[in-house]
Amino acid sequence: MDFSQFSALAAQYAKENGIKDYELYYQTDSSDQLGAFSGEIDRMSGAAVEGVSVTCFVDGRGGSASTENLTEEEIPALFARAAEAAKFGAPGCPFSGSESYEALEDPETVQTDTAREKELILSAGTRAQKLDSRIEKGVTAGVAVVSIRRAIANSSGLFLSGSGGMTVFSAGVVAKDENGRRYNGYSVQAYRSLSEVDADAVVRRAVEKTVSQIGASPVPSGKYPVIFDASQMTQLLEIFSSAFSARQVQEGLSLLSGKLNQPVASEWVTLIDDPFYPGNFFPAAFDAEGVRTYRKNIVENGLLKTYFYDRSAAEKDHTESTGNAYRESYDSPVSIAPFTFYMKPGTMSREELLKKAGRAVMITFMKGAHAGANAVTGDFSLESKGFLVEDGKIVRPVEEITVAGNFYRLLKDITAVANDLEVNAEDGMSCCGAPTVLVSSLAVAGN
Repeated sequence: MDFSQFSALAAQYAKENGIKDYELYYQTDSSDQLGAFSGEIDRMSGAAVEGVSVTCFVDGRGGSASTENLTEEEIPALFARAAEAAKFGAPGCPFSGSESYEALEDPETVQTDTAREKELILSAGTRAQKLDSRIEKGVTAGVAVVSIRRAIANSSGLFLSGSGGMTVFSAGVVAKDENGRRYNGYSVQAYRSLSEVDADAVVRRAVEKTVSQIGASPVPSGKYPVIFDASQMTQLLEIFSSAFSARQVQEGLSLLSGKLNQPVASEWVTLIDDPFYPGNFFPAAFDAEGVRTYRKNIVENGLLKTYFYDRSAAEKDHTESTGNAYRESYDSPVSIAPFTFYMKPGTMSREELLKKAGRAVMITFMKGAHAGANAVTGDFSLESKGFLVEDGKIVRPVEEITVAGNFYRLLKDITAVANDLEVNAEDGMSCCGAPTVLVSSLAVAGN
């Protein structure tokens, strides 16, 4: 039974049994993965999870129950469990809907093609070794085909649905130098469909990232201008994105409390949340509560313009939801998250940014980033790799260093933003992105 049929039967049951206020949230997630190691298939998996949760509102309080059994026989028990949970639930009511929603084309269903997927991953090793003789056997490669469909229906007559899908290709390689020391690197890229996958580009990037590390050594400890390449600035933004959540602010878990319309970053920094970003393959006209989504500046030229809001957080602050309610799955509670949260790219190239930096440490890899960062205080201390930049040019690879600082301070100390925006679309519906940035000074521990 599909969700439209299930929701119609649920509406009929609610009407016949005097249930006035309720909401149904439906989501189905599917993922097919194929992987190879050293030219042989070593993993294959497929999973699909479909389910629905119902929230009943009784005396102004909501309670939820969920099921993966979308049958008419399941409906009475589902409503009964939700009504019982409402006795202990938080205040709430069904959402009647926004005035209008962005019209989105329903994307084509992503297709699997096992033969083509095998061809791509089994040839990754040959592709890599042709690019550089230092690449060893043991190349890893993988393809994942992912799709999500979600829908909302409630007693106010609201019915919304949307979907998205992507194909993700990844490659990991190991290089050995003349002394027998090994280095490893990895690259991943999301595409709209399997036919768009550029395996050569992904493998080439993995090889370049790996062999560029050969001969790396630490730099002397001290304060340096620091360049975070696009991938690493994206990672920092992802780690600290919760600081922009109104719920975190209200609970005292963000240092951005009381900072609206005040400078929280340098004038070069604009942070945007865009549910329709072209590089995210899960466009969303509505959030997990059915609220209209829209493109918005969270930080504009350094000024904090708004937080991410869902309905309950917005009610506490006597404002409107920004359409950032999020559910990881059909039975997950509502949280707050961005869609595609990214730093607006600048106008200068990465080469021009390096030239402006003069002498700096460039960070291209951070190990254990979540473990080495405190999302509340903003402090981070991260084992890193990268390059030493002198006279605006990369002169040698760097490793075994630790870069430390504070995210809130870092935002204010950004002095240049490049035009090479990257978005980690492989993360799915909620993802982040950034270009390469120059930070005026950070502590670097080396030798």
